[in-house]
Amino acid sequence: MCSSLWIVQTSLVGCEPHTLPTFQERSCERGLACGYKSASAGMPEIWTLAGMQVRCRTKVVATALLSLLTVGTFVLHLTKVSSRSKYAMIYKYVPSRWQGTKKSQLNYDYPWKGAGLQHIPYVWKDAVARRVLTDGNCSCPEENPLISIPLYHSASSHYLGTDFASGPDELREVMDQRNQEKERLKQRAPPRPPILFANGKSPLSYPTQGLRVQPMGSLVIPGLRLEELAEHKEIVDIQLHAQLGVLTTLADIPSVTVEGEGTKHLTISSGSLDHLNRQLQFLVYTNTDFDPDTVDYADIRYAYFQGTIPIRIQHKRLLQIFDFSEDDIATKVTIVTKTFLRYNMLRQLIASVRKFYPTINIIIADDSEQPEKVQGENIEHYIMPFKKGWFAGRNLAVSQVTTPYFLWVDDDFIFTQDTRIELLLQVAKNTNLDVISGVVRDDLGLARKFTQKIRIEEGDDLGDCLFRSKGYYHAVEGFPDCVVADVVVNFFLADTTKVQSVRFDPRLTRVGHTEFFMDGLGKLRVASCSHVTIDHASKIWPPSVWQNKMYKKFREPVNTGSNDKFWFYKYNLKCIHYT
Repeated sequence: MCSSLWIVQTSLVGCEPHTLPTFQERSCERGLACGYKSASAGMPEIWTLAGMQVRCRTKVVATALLSLLTVGTFVLHLTKVSSRSKYAMIYKYVPSRWQGTKKSQLNYDYPWKGAGLQHIPYVWKDAVARRVLTDGNCSCPEENPLISIPLYHSASSHYLGTDFASGPDELREVMDQRNQEKERLKQRAPPRPPILFANGKSPLSYPTQGLRVQPMGSLVIPGLRLEELAEHKEIVDIQLHAQLGVLTTLADIPSVTVEGEGTKHLTISSGSLDHLNRQLQFLVYTNTDFDPDTVDYADIRYAYFQGTIPIRIQHKRLLQIFDFSEDDIATKVTIVTKTFLRYNMLRQLIASVRKFYPTINIIIADDSEQPEKVQGENIEHYIMPFKKGWFAGRNLAVSQVTTPYFLWVDDDFIFTQDTRIELLLQVAKNTNLDVISGVVRDDLGLARKFTQKIRIEEGDDLGDCLFRSKGYYHAVEGFPDCVVADVVVNFFLADTTKVQSVRFDPRLTRVGHTEFFMDGLGKLRVASCSHVTIDHASKIWPPSVWQNKMYKKFREPVNTGSNDKFWFYKYNLKCIHYT
């Protein structure tokens, strides 16, 4: 049998069987490959049987790798072609008015395309252009690795509209409804600030930012001043126009004429530039169109020069101050968790907390079918309707926090001597971070560092593109063990007020993590610190929880693609790129 296997092997790589069957049998018994016709001890090692064994095996491995590479390339090509065809098939159900690529909404073209200086050549920088000129980057090729290797991250793309392939009517209905909701939200959002330009030769001075007035309130506009024009004028005048308020003056100046006081349009003129500038020191703006958070843009015109003064209209926001003691961590932090059918894990968590923090308050949200009593000092156990959901439970638990910070932990975590909340508090106290995570150690004691970056690229009416990548942006100043990111692990200290303003979407019942950080994108400052750790309960022993069929049924739902439609609709996304 060994000889026959050897013959097949050598036929693949061109090795000739030798003519010494007796020696061949002995070699095969030792697990050696067959060599050439002679194997003299005086010959070089490469021509010995052992040397030929290495050469033959090398050829076998090289041939196998080459074959795998060839087949893999061919299959990957078919995958790309098939995915493009599938994407085109879905796209054909989309009305043509939705398919156009959305052009930039900015009110200016690329500066180098403008008038003037076109005679001066330039050398293009492709590396910079790829970062800056992102128009057209939002496409959705369904390109995934041929073979997924565990613990190895590979780039891939996922088109969220795949779930609609069998129901084009559903896709049209969802997009129509989503577009209506987008328009509603657009109307409710503050206006997008325009890009303001200042003329370098302008004789007009005015404030360009920092003005703020409460709704229906008034303020004196500072910094308005005119310089003398090159051409002399007998009468100098300036015109001002507001959109959400009226303009007036606080005092009268001799030799100055003011027209339109108490209206949106005001004209001030004088034969003396000094008197006119003096009058401008008493200019008053009063908001008349109530809106608790918006911006008015007051236009000013002087001769052929013009400018815009942005005035932020916003209520003064009240502080939310918590009462706590610097010496008592229990008055500053509450431990929060959500449990479902895992009371042995929950009790193990509580016992570990009490070992290091005997008086800290623990809040538990529980949506088990037959809830068990979880009692103890400084424990709040809230019972929810059966299988109400993962994020609904997080909302309930966080809503009951009365300390300035809370520490989120899963119910299968275990506190150790390295789970030092004080260290996370130190970072929070000395930075402006809102969410600060630690790291979770697995069964082998390895710390799982989980940080991700998120970027959104504008797409067309079918949706935008989300780019996710592992990693972080930079270290936190003063804390070299902490890095800034967009998504972190499910063990974090958080600012109670800031997280409550973002909340957890209760529509995510069983699977959800990144969605919270996506909801907080641009609102929460997030970081991860490696010097604070917590242990994860063993998934190997005891096996009872992980073999619980009821828990597994809800923890690992069959329809894992349900979040695709959720992301497609809620976040206006058409595809996700993992880079």
